[in-house]
Amino acid sequence: MRRGTFAALLGLSLGGVIDARASEPPFGRFDVQTVFYISKSDDHNRVDYGIHLDEHCLPTQNEAVYFYWREFEPPPPVRVHTPGMFDFVGYGISEQKILVRSPSVGVYFMKLRQLPRMAVRIITTKGADGRCTSQARSTINGKESELSFAFVKLDKGGIFPSVDYVDIHGKDLETGLEVVERVSK
Repeated sequence: MRRGTFAALLGLSLGGVIDARASEPPFGRFDVQTVFYISKSDDHNRVDYGIHLDEHCLPTQNEAVYFYWREFEPPPPVRVHTPGMFDFVGYGISEQKILVRSPSVGVYFMKLRQLPRMAVRIITTKGADGRCTSQARSTINGKESELSFAFVKLDKGGIFPSVDYVDIHGKDLETGLEVVERVSK
């Protein structure tokens, strides 16, 4: 990826700092608040991706995935808030839609704006305890994997930090072993 693309990838943590007073995300009763997340090297705060689900644990609409900031610093308590305007450049979703809505499972498709070659499918079901569950899946290092999180290594050069690389973390669905793919600039 180009350096400019990576610079945009984060909205560069500025959005989280500038918009710390922003409102809390609209969590629904059946939502899975964290399907996967993006963390970064400059602090412990992160961007979480959740999905709006109905009482059957199915996506509520074609734009059911949302993202928000989860701030761990300064501790405590952990705070959550909606993204700022610049965050949509770095963390935004470029495409999303429902693929399957059956009585027992939902399958959802999405792509992140700054990782356009990484297609993500989110499988939603109702757990044995009646709570909604989800699993994000993607191809990581050529293996069909459960997507856990992405880690963004910032390069502190210049006025605004840029992105040095992104490590995409998951678990190989066949072997259960951790897989990591590095996406460099």
